[in-house]
Amino acid sequence: MVSAVAAVQAVPPASRPSAVKPQAVAAKLAIRDALTRGDTPAAERLFMEALDRFPNDPDLREIRNQQTLRLHDEKIRAIFDRTLTESRKLFGRQWLPGQTMDEGEWNIELQKERPGGARPLKPGSGARTALVNGYALMDRGDPVRAEQVLSGAIRKNADSAPLYYARVMARGLSGDLKGADEDSLKAVSLSRELPATMSQRSMLMMQARRREEAFAWADRALKGDPGDADALAIRGRFLWSDRGRYDLALEDLKQAARVSPERYGNLYQVAQKRFYGQRARSRLGKGEDKQALEDAARALESDPNDATAHMVRGAVFSRMGKPEETIKETTLALKADRRSADALLYRGIALETLGQRGRALADFKRAAEIDPGRFRRFYEKLAQAQLDGSPPLWSRGGGAVAASN
Repeated sequence: MVSAVAAVQAVPPASRPSAVKPQAVAAKLAIRDALTRGDTPAAERLFMEALDRFPNDPDLREIRNQQTLRLHDEKIRAIFDRTLTESRKLFGRQWLPGQTMDEGEWNIELQKERPGGARPLKPGSGARTALVNGYALMDRGDPVRAEQVLSGAIRKNADSAPLYYARVMARGLSGDLKGADEDSLKAVSLSRELPATMSQRSMLMMQARRREEAFAWADRALKGDPGDADALAIRGRFLWSDRGRYDLALEDLKQAARVSPERYGNLYQVAQKRFYGQRARSRLGKGEDKQALEDAARALESDPNDATAHMVRGAVFSRMGKPEETIKETTLALKADRRSADALLYRGIALETLGQRGRALADFKRAAEIDPGRFRRFYEKLAQAQLDGSPPLWSRGGGAVAASN
């Protein structure tokens, strides 16, 4: 966020001398002198003092409002990038589509003191005032009233993209994804596809689990603004989770972290740590066993407990007909991630190969409980063989066929 003193530089201190008191002009000149000397702390202090002394000064008030909007915009954009699980923790319940609200003619007392001694809202009905009040209400945890304020302003300013942009956030925070979706399209249209509105829509689509649309909107936003951190993060996550393009994903996340380290630095570090393990898994699926082992080794150099890397090694050893090595690696994988269904499968195959059908059945059953769509058929096949008294289904050379099919 740009600091208040940085915003001061954009407003000439004495630009409107007839509209302000001489003391206010002197205060702004003092701020400019501090900036010229490079004394940022003094400039910040002088700005806050001037704001307390001259709260109605047009220059100082404009800077304060810009700061308020920017601050709340960043906070709400960060909230939008949370997962649905985290939203329950933050707001008490999941976001659910279709929970639209009855929009009537709101009659809001903007100057009324709120419980707890909170500062009153700013009076007025203009778009800027509504934006400041709306963001302030969202920051206080009252998105419903924020929507009321913004809806009232939209009725008088129907062509204001920023108002729709803000109401997307208010509706999203109150659970009305359907209304947020409608507002998002309107904001994009009114702003003539400003990258910020397309980036916001991308975040909304990700929250609604419309991942393909989220990716498309993020990609469009980045064509207009290659440095949009939110769009970079969403595109990176999609490329990672949905496309398996870990190299491209890591580059996007790296750029997002560079632009906004406070929000995306940790995400990039986690992805960087998992990169080789995930690429090893991807190469395993393509039958590139040698390259998969190389990536798994690199992953284990940085994290000896990387569950994916151990699982990949176990899978390759299974294909090579080495059940003992497979059991060792998959057991290490399960110590790091007890819900690794793939590790359970490959260990089960190795145990069956060695004639330990009871233990193999136990692993297959756990894998089927974790991911029935992929692994129930393996469990049922082995359970039937147990009933029939059939010989081992997999030999030292047959594990790869069973696992890949």
